Amino acid sequence: MKQLIISNSFSYEKAAFLIDGSLEEFFYENNNENNCLGNIYKGKVVDILPGMQSAFVDIGLQKNAYLYIDELLSDKIISEKSLNKKETYNINDIIKKGEELMVQVIREPIGEKYISVSTDITMVSKHLIVVPKNKKVSISKKIKNNLAKKRLLEIGSNIIRDDYGIVMRTSAVEISEEILREEYEILLDKYKKIELEFGYSYAPKLLKKNNSLIEKLFIEYMNTSVDEIYVENKETKDIVNKLLLKYHAGDNVKVIDSYSNLFEIFNIEKQIDELNNRKIELDNGGSIIIDSTEALTVIDVNSGKFVGTSTKQDETSLAINLEALNEIVRKIKLRNISGIIIIDFIDFRENNYSDVLISKAKELLKNDKAKTKVLGMTKLNLMEITRKRMQENFYDSMNESCKYCNGSGKVASVLQIMFKIENILKKVSSNTSCNFVSLKCNDQIYDKINSELKKDIAIIEEKSKISISFIKDKSVTNNKIEIEKMGKKV
Repeated sequence: MKQLIISNSFSYEKAAFLIDGSLEEFFYENNNENNCLGNIYKGKVVDILPGMQSAFVDIGLQKNAYLYIDELLSDKIISEKSLNKKETYNINDIIKKGEELMVQVIREPIGEKYISVSTDITMVSKHLIVVPKNKKVSISKKIKNNLAKKRLLEIGSNIIRDDYGIVMRTSAVEISEEILREEYEILLDKYKKIELEFGYSYAPKLLKKNNSLIEKLFIEYMNTSVDEIYVENKETKDIVNKLLLKYHAGDNVKVIDSYSNLFEIFNIEKQIDELNNRKIELDNGGSIIIDSTEALTVIDVNSGKFVGTSTKQDETSLAINLEALNEIVRKIKLRNISGIIIIDFIDFRENNYSDVLISKAKELLKNDKAKTKVLGMTKLNLMEITRKRMQENFYDSMNESCKYCNGSGKVASVLQIMFKIENILKKVSSNTSCNFVSLKCNDQIYDKINSELKKDIAIIEEKSKISISFIKDKSVTNNKIEIEKMGKKV
């Protein structure tokens, strides 16, 4: 059974898809923050970086947005500025400082990276996308059936007008021409109003805000496979019922509003907490370990307690790897892991089952909403996957760098602490006549000194002829030990 659970709190909207009680997709949105992905703005070019072939655009947020030349050369700009697609341009030849542009946010800020924007504006609905200044009818690459493609091309040709192109989405395959035409006209009308506002407003200006979390779910994720929708109040129930009608999302879906605190009732909170775990135990006794950096994510598959039923080691390894791959893809989506992903599977001794793993990975990721590519195996037999990064991944959004270890994930050991103290005492004894020093450190190091190092400290006090005291100081970070004061002890 597939269920959609929608929960409202004071600051957040949260939603989760469950399949037989297992968390498959999780979404959240801060009601008080400016969630800008998909927003359309009238922006002003405030700086051009010719060496980077990019520009900074003021769109009215705390930081300026980043516009790269590839995102500038949209069909819209090419048409408006009478450019030639085949020619190579320098960004200074296309835009000038102070120029006003209509842009859409295509990536939220991630770490130290800026918001990214594009002049390639799209208006998205459940079954199609309208692309201004583009006369094409395009079909989603995920639609493989030739008859379905032909039907959608004909429908697109019938309903397209002026220079507002269409992209038929995967969900359009079984949708009637009447419904698709209605969606097209609604999106077209919305875009023309945006164009009008762009003409008479001053930059920076928000022209269109992205949809609410619930509406985004209906556009991108809701389909007839959902059996039940649980909400926490009548107001949300009314919104859901309207969206079910608007997007023709299924007549047999039950909408239930008889519960509060749904995330606790459906055990979702516990499953979300588990997303923070570095090590994930598999049902078959194996495990996976996920380590992320800003550049890439490495996932290691371990056999653990799994022994399998086959007497052939390679078949046992394949069984562990396939089980792990199912869970890895699930975690990639839930954690919104993106960028470069490297998976280190258990090695095969004789038979090479790499093709089986690659085929399975492609199958599991084919319906991923993020643009994902399974590139295959490297020479070191590591699977390489790329996934488009649009938002911060869940782990980074739920965790901050430790002020004691500076994000390394490590705290000072007894050995490191002793080295630091001895180095300080050497400097004091070599350069001063002091016989007393007061040292300050963070809470963790202070507690470790008092619980594990009292005897060692007494020995170095005796040898150095210097008395030491320790003070807790929360301002001391990154495993440092610093001198608070020193002098003569009477």
